[in-house]
Amino acid sequence: MLYLIGEYVNKFQFLKSIYLRSFMAFILAFAIVLIAGKPFINYLKVKKFGEKIREEGPTSHMSKKGTPTMGGVLIVLTILVTNLLIADISNRIIILLLLTMMGFAGIGFIDDYKKFTVNKKGLSGKKKLLGQGLIAILVWCFVNYFGLAGSKLIDLAIINPIYSHHMLYLGSFGMLLFILIILMGTSNAVNITDGLDGLAIMPMVICSAILGVVAYFTGHIELSNHLNLFYIEGSGEITVFLSAVCGSGLGFLWYNFYPAQIFMGDTGSLTLGGILGVVAILLKQELILPIIGGIFVMEALSVIIQVGSFKLRGKRVFKMAPIHHHFELCGLAETKVTMRFWIATLLFGIIALGIVRMRGIL
Repeated sequence: MLYLIGEYVNKFQFLKSIYLRSFMAFILAFAIVLIAGKPFINYLKVKKFGEKIREEGPTSHMSKKGTPTMGGVLIVLTILVTNLLIADISNRIIILLLLTMMGFAGIGFIDDYKKFTVNKKGLSGKKKLLGQGLIAILVWCFVNYFGLAGSKLIDLAIINPIYSHHMLYLGSFGMLLFILIILMGTSNAVNITDGLDGLAIMPMVICSAILGVVAYFTGHIELSNHLNLFYIEGSGEITVFLSAVCGSGLGFLWYNFYPAQIFMGDTGSLTLGGILGVVAILLKQELILPIIGGIFVMEALSVIIQVGSFKLRGKRVFKMAPIHHHFELCGLAETKVTMRFWIATLLFGIIALGIVRMRGIL
């Protein structure tokens, strides 16, 4: 809305600035979650939407039983409201991001709600994958029919993160499968990571900040040319969107850090992971994403390795999966595991930015 005011009212053209609106989106999102957080937690307590702890999990987690969950509802609504007020809602990329965000949130909300009302196991895995698949088709339609970089060759290819002139053309069907893998992978990886107080939300904030910087470069003709990135018209607006993600994430961390007063649930984790995947696709940075989100990749791989090893050899590789539980059982305090994962995410993000800069040199 603010962008449209700047677009049509000469006195307020400064509102078109991505810098200014990104700052405003961050502050507004942070303030909304911070102010609404406590009443929302109290509401969840009254409705008895409390976390159910797995019996096979670490015994130290039993004290978390009953902690309000579904905090992702607050995060998603905050991102939605903030972008409707501040972002350019006529921008087709923003429209797609909002649609996919609500799609992932819908899957997560149904899963969380069913756990408290119908089935303790929530939404079945097949139905989750079906929902994620439909969102992947929506993103594929956007890439295939509307385009990103103005060339089918680029739009339907995987780009080498270091040498931009090296790419693997997948074609329409191949790109659909690639998008499907990315979105299922990212949404479920963040969901798996969300197992300790504050563990998933801060890496999500860091990853969003890194991608926000890359989005600004990609949407700027001169900077994208300087860094040898493919210029994507309108992608700079993703910076505003991700600023709202960062602001709401930090606001949520206020209540989610140890000892957590609220958990985000699948509504939050599936949605935030899905956002990372969609943004990476829209920026043609699919191969940078595993570096930026290295922690999420490590968490997902630990589960795959553990399950695969047990089925093939009858033995476990880790004391418990996901890997953050392994470190807990090795004697590390929960807060130490969390903080070290945060530090690792920051290092991965710096490496990713270094690769982007290297791309402009080589």
